[in-house]
Amino acid sequence: MKKILNSYIDFISLFLIKIALKLNSHRLCGFILWLNIRKIKKIKNKLDNTKKILVFPKSGGLEDLYESFAEKKNNITFYLLPRGFLKEIFRFFFKQDDMSHIGDYFTKLKTQKQIEKKKAYIRFLTLSFKHINNNLKFDCYISFNLFYYAEKYFEEVCKNLNSKFIILQKESIFTPAEEAGALKIYKKYNDKSLASKVSVYSESQKKILIKSGIINNKKIFVNGCPRCDYSFRLRKIKPKKKLIVYYMIDPDRNNNILVKNKDTNWKKLYNQTLEYIVAFARRNPTCKIILKGKNGVHKEKHLNSLILPKNCSFVQDGSGHKLLHDSLIVIAFNSTIVLEAILANRNLIIPNFNNEKNLRKKFLQNIKNNKYFANDKKQFDKKMSNYLNSEYKNKKLEKSDLETLKYYVGNTDGKSGIKVQKFINEIYN
Repeated sequence: MKKILNSYIDFISLFLIKIALKLNSHRLCGFILWLNIRKIKKIKNKLDNTKKILVFPKSGGLEDLYESFAEKKNNITFYLLPRGFLKEIFRFFFKQDDMSHIGDYFTKLKTQKQIEKKKAYIRFLTLSFKHINNNLKFDCYISFNLFYYAEKYFEEVCKNLNSKFIILQKESIFTPAEEAGALKIYKKYNDKSLASKVSVYSESQKKILIKSGIINNKKIFVNGCPRCDYSFRLRKIKPKKKLIVYYMIDPDRNNNILVKNKDTNWKKLYNQTLEYIVAFARRNPTCKIILKGKNGVHKEKHLNSLILPKNCSFVQDGSGHKLLHDSLIVIAFNSTIVLEAILANRNLIIPNFNNEKNLRKKFLQNIKNNKYFANDKKQFDKKMSNYLNSEYKNKKLEKSDLETLKYYVGNTDGKSGIKVQKFINEIYN
């Protein structure tokens, strides 16, 4: 019910924003935005003399922030403003005919007309947020990507407001092909960032940003992935027996903003993995298997051609890394959850039924430890059976695992949240 009510409030608010824009009323716009700003209750704060930071929330990034500040009371109060409001204002100023070459990761303006509209957009937002600051003064603003089109120019608004604008860059875990694509796109299709400073997960991402020239290297700090701290803590927690979680393969993982490659997909592997899991479930009715879908990619109707046994269930909503808590076995492929499962000391199986690891390695994360790979159905079934019948042991991370984790998430000790907390607190020093 609460979710429906919030959706209704957002709809009405966006409608009112459109009216404010047509009236060119930054005062009305600021008032509507102010009404939609919410305090983050998950992060506790001291009652007196707290600093205030406004966050433009994004899944994954918000979990990083929670993990960094959830443990104790802080001298910062965090607030949220849904990103949809900035997008609505951006679209009004640029109109559809001017947005054909503008989007996430493609923020560089090409024409004088677009530059003039950008100035108008910045001016309107500056005046709107000045009205907000009369009631709720923000010292800093947080975004989770340097290249979100509606937030890219907010760095200039912050300059006008004499406030800090920091980035907790959450899109950092790339395949070799994506790394090459990112370097090209960062450099060619985006102007240099004016952000106060940027936190990234790893040295590999920092190198890409430096090579692209998108931001001064002195403003980039490697702090690791805070939400992986949760995974590290799971090493001490014994998982439930008989619970298997399959994080479903994204068949089109290679066809995205950074890599356009329709010829290389994982549809065959996707079908094989699902077939093997369902067959195993039928032979082992006492185990429970959760098929975790990804929002915007997997839907339950896609499984209609299969008659799932009673011990299989499909889940789409919710954060995937939370399922690690109870899972005895994790099945995953070319996803962040692979790294989180390694960090959590869960029994990990990576499907490799067509030798994808060697034949298509530039489109895959480089997981150095070969023990996780199942190269055929026989190996897959054997690993599943062995893990189901084994006792849980908190083992040390192997050298190859440490190398993999350091490269991709910059977190091998569960202390990235502390680093990010320090990174944010330092803006006040």
